[in-house]
Amino acid sequence: MKQFWKKALWAALLTAAFAVTAAGCGNDTSSSSSADSTTAAESSAAAGGDTAPETNVFNYQMNDDGTVSITGYNGTDTDLNIPATLDNYVVSAIADHAFEANWDLTNVTLPNGLTEIGESAFMDCGSLTTINIPETVAQIDRAAFAGCSALTSLTLPEAVSTVLEEAFTGCASLTSLTVANPSLAYDRWGLVEGSAPLAVTITCPAGSAIETWANANGIATQPLS
Repeated sequence: MKQFWKKALWAALLTAAFAVTAAGCGNDTSSSSSADSTTAAESSAAAGGDTAPETNVFNYQMNDDGTVSITGYNGTDTDLNIPATLDNYVVSAIADHAFEANWDLTNVTLPNGLTEIGESAFMDCGSLTTINIPETVAQIDRAAFAGCSALTSLTLPEAVSTVLEEAFTGCASLTSLTVANPSLAYDRWGLVEGSAPLAVTITCPAGSAIETWANANGIATQPLS
């Protein structure tokens, strides 16, 4: 009888020990899952989630004034929103040839604070249909948009005081150009190729330098309201 009681007690103790061990394993699994979830959430927050701008795809160089110029792009976006800052530095320029021959680009939004668009910066971006020029841009360099054959319209804000030669050479689809600066004079931009002007209408202030040039070269104008 004593032997039977001892066996029964031993079996009960083993059963209890197994139950405690199983319960402990369950708690460990739950804790591990929670930690993994927190880590994933923290990683997502650190990365900014899906809405954070991806700035590490831009190459840039430092300028003497502490701003930066974008020198290249390694991303795959076709509708590209260029950030106003990179690593907390203000983006003040698009450097020469920075986006040249990027056939994937279809739309580009440039940031406020930008002051210059460099030589051939968007040259031969053959799929580019729209690009904004922010109010802060003062200079557009030689051949900046040459060969952008799909570009249909463009607005040059009043701050733009310099547009160098061949800026729009090969922009055969350009039908609408707004020039807000009354003093901005035409300088071989490429709106006249050979003996024939592009089929473009220039919207500009009455009596402006560009209106005078357009009227003398058979290019239609309309007043800037």
